[in-house]
Amino acid sequence: MQLEKILAQLKSNTGKFPHLALERAIEEQEAITPILLSTLERLSNNMEELLDKTDYLLHIYALYLLAQFRESLAYPLIIKFFVLAGEVSLDVTGDVVTEDLGRILASVSGGDIEPLKQLVENQKANEYVRSAALQAFLVLVAQEVVSREQVVHYYAELLSNMGEKEYDYTWTMLVINSTELGAVELIEKIDKAFEQDFVDRFFIDQEDVNGSFRLGIEVAMNKLRENYRYTFINDVISEMKGWGCFHVETF
Repeated sequence: MQLEKILAQLKSNTGKFPHLALERAIEEQEAITPILLSTLERLSNNMEELLDKTDYLLHIYALYLLAQFRESLAYPLIIKFFVLAGEVSLDVTGDVVTEDLGRILASVSGGDIEPLKQLVENQKANEYVRSAALQAFLVLVAQEVVSREQVVHYYAELLSNMGEKEYDYTWTMLVINSTELGAVELIEKIDKAFEQDFVDRFFIDQEDVNGSFRLGIEVAMNKLRENYRYTFINDVISEMKGWGCFHVETF
């Protein structure tokens, strides 16, 4: 299958999952990667174009394929894509932000956590995008790319500065992620976060935190490593073929 035909099948959703086109795209990694990168670059500067093309999907395939390719050049482009667009980025990517953006960011990061830190701390970025960046840290810990100690130290810094920021969902996710890490070292800071009402108790309460911490760090780390949400993107076909927008799988 020629590259032009692959791209044609990946541009729009027809209700059929393009299994063969994705297989060929993966085989043509070297040739298709620059096109996927330029797609994200172009669209990040003209997001309104996507709002007018409700069936357009190439940007979604680009995110997952570049993650599978571990393409480091995609790292700043993906961050730019979601930061510049603001709320619109959620409109044009569906559930990607809340489901897999953290895994995508971790997959292309090469272990460089500084851009993730900048994204987490960027108050202009959407709170769910920033929360995805927080999740990326856990992916990197679970995959043994970054140490647990590094992330606990960074989370401690964030919790210490929480009172200087306005409330948003990012702070709730910070406490959830700290709990996932079994970060008992942060218990005093987490308790203070609850006292200051920076945590939405609908998602997690102090009993949840304390119960998890009582199990110990080793149990928490084993759960983290076994949790699919903290894995890299390894197979775009298995990741996407079950999505509700596809009614038929084509080969």
